[in-house]
Amino acid sequence: MGGERQQPDMGEDSGDAPSKGRRKLLMVPAGLAAAAAGIAVATNGSDDGAAGQSDTAQPGSNPATASGSDLPDSNLPRTAQAGPETQNDSVRFLTQATFGPSLNAIAQLEEAGSYDQWISQQFDLAPSLTEPYVVDSDNSSLSTTRHYIWWENAIRGEDQLRQRLAFAWSQIFVVSDRDYTLSNAQYAMCNFYDMLATESTGNFRTMLERVTLHPVMGVYLSMVRNQRADPSRNIRPDENFAREVLQLFTIGLHELTPDGLVVTQDGEAVPAYDQRTVEEFAKVFTGWNYADVRFWDDTNFNDKRMPMTAWEEYHETAAKSLLLGEDLAAGGTAEQDLALALDNIFSHPNVGPFLARLLIQRLVTSNPTPGYVGRVGAVFNNDGTGTRGNLAAVTRAILTDPEARQGHQALPEQFGKIKEPIMRLTQLWRAFDAKPGPEATEDRYQPYARPVDQIEDVVGQAPMRSESVFNFFLPDHPLAPGSELVAPELAILAEIDVASTNNMLFAQIQEHHTRSDERLNISKIDIENEIALAGDPAALVTHLEALLLTAALPSDVRQAIIEHISAIPLAVDGNDGDPDSDGQDEGWGPLTRATDAIYAVVGSPFHLVQL
Repeated sequence: MGGERQQPDMGEDSGDAPSKGRRKLLMVPAGLAAAAAGIAVATNGSDDGAAGQSDTAQPGSNPATASGSDLPDSNLPRTAQAGPETQNDSVRFLTQATFGPSLNAIAQLEEAGSYDQWISQQFDLAPSLTEPYVVDSDNSSLSTTRHYIWWENAIRGEDQLRQRLAFAWSQIFVVSDRDYTLSNAQYAMCNFYDMLATESTGNFRTMLERVTLHPVMGVYLSMVRNQRADPSRNIRPDENFAREVLQLFTIGLHELTPDGLVVTQDGEAVPAYDQRTVEEFAKVFTGWNYADVRFWDDTNFNDKRMPMTAWEEYHETAAKSLLLGEDLAAGGTAEQDLALALDNIFSHPNVGPFLARLLIQRLVTSNPTPGYVGRVGAVFNNDGTGTRGNLAAVTRAILTDPEARQGHQALPEQFGKIKEPIMRLTQLWRAFDAKPGPEATEDRYQPYARPVDQIEDVVGQAPMRSESVFNFFLPDHPLAPGSELVAPELAILAEIDVASTNNMLFAQIQEHHTRSDERLNISKIDIENEIALAGDPAALVTHLEALLLTAALPSDVRQAIIEHISAIPLAVDGNDGDPDSDGQDEGWGPLTRATDAIYAVVGSPFHLVQL
């Protein structure tokens, strides 16, 4: 499932030591200990994150325990805030709904006046797509441009909510171009991702069918060219997609209550299905091939963007037993059987709470209460107009629920989540209005240490690059051994990843900003506002807390940063930022105060936590 990641070569100025003329930073303790959230270091004992997961794993097997269901939500207000009352309210909301708050995004939210109105405005925006750019830029075998446009959309896309949803859905309907065939099908990978972005505000039944018939999923989970049984040739229907569409994509392993708790009988979890069910659904998913092939095994014409089409002679026409005691009569066509089988899955009562928990985990909090899961699941079941599966309504319910808006105050022992590694960089770039470097190729974003198409070597994660269909991490990865709380993202935050990510962020903040002329191909953050505040260390730290964090720093940490910043003289002897040279450099002090303050916040464990 992939080898161990090697620590990236960060170059001579990697952040391990200050460069010439730079004062050594006060270091808020590194690692994952976030006292404000009660989160402690917990790793899976492997430096390669999700590698080592196997097809025998049972993710989501005990959501009742994994979600901390014994913690009540009775402290929550019955209704959520309609809109932001403080900048912290805006920052918290935008951290959940976008790839990171920015001053412009905060202003737009405040101008909208309510969360509901902002969400409606976002839904009205056209999707920022990836496929057109990649088709125009490269051949289908090169993955670099897919990553370039993904980062462009994540940082500068106006449709921030849709982009964040597409990334969330890509971690539910998982495909990965670590697969050799898909690595050479980048147009198709983009097409699949754009489909998720487009359908993220549509109906789940439509999304489910488009995912099922997309050749990218057909390749990844071997449904393409899946054939009916032929014992004489030792052929039986492939069970891969049938198993994962049930276990990972829609209903999970066990029967669930409407609020996502596992149903038990005699102390044992009640299975949602069994192996025979998988075998029956495998029969359903036979007889599908690429849309442009001339014959079944044609290898010259394999368009992986057009929906797969049915080849009836390869479809299993026997009767089939599905979920909920429903059967398909013998003699159905491939299209008829697939439509009825997807209807059967879609109607299962597990789907609402199962998807509610997964989406809440990706956007808001790792340990939602049963009440939160139940409220969102109820909207999935009925959006108020009698429609089931309305994903726009589900998204609105997730982001405007009282637990999303006030859970950090009402449920401080369980609310919040570890940030995904990618999010730490997107949030930094958006917070400081990062622009591609003046000499960047085709105006593309690039961080220090690695280009964006190799970012997983630094942070341990990249879009649609997970090690397996189980995503980068399991939804029930424990916060600590034996804990009832979960922290999925900790599964890929080994020490090497935290260190290399912080080194990258250190270099970005200290070396690649609007006052820097180093490596002009690297993206530059705008720190002019922070330099302007350098004369007032307390005001500078307050500004950074409000922009970068979802909760205030502990008072002792805040004071330590202020004291460190105050100790940096605004005017020092030196030229070009070197205090050991003769002369006077009036710009070095304010610049160093600004960059040191930014990194003291961004490099701290408190920036790792979303509350």
